[in-house]
Amino acid sequence: MTQVVVTGVATAFGVESTARQASELGFSVTLVTDAMTDMDAQAQANSIERIFPRLGECGTTRDVVERLAGR
Repeated sequence: MTQVVVTGVATAFGVESTARQASELGFSVTLVTDAMTDMDAQAQANSIERIFPRLGECGTTRDVVERLAGR
């Protein structure tokens, strides 16, 4: 399986659609929640709290770097 780490702008649109597509294609998805933003705070919170946990693993930049380093 191939791992995809997703960050970006427009959390509720660009990031979410990228994560959905990656998941549908069979990639293992990691979403870096402190490395994304959105102009609508409520939409971003909805994506992070409700949608992203269904698409893959969520964590902070520190969490992801530590996992990649094998800690």
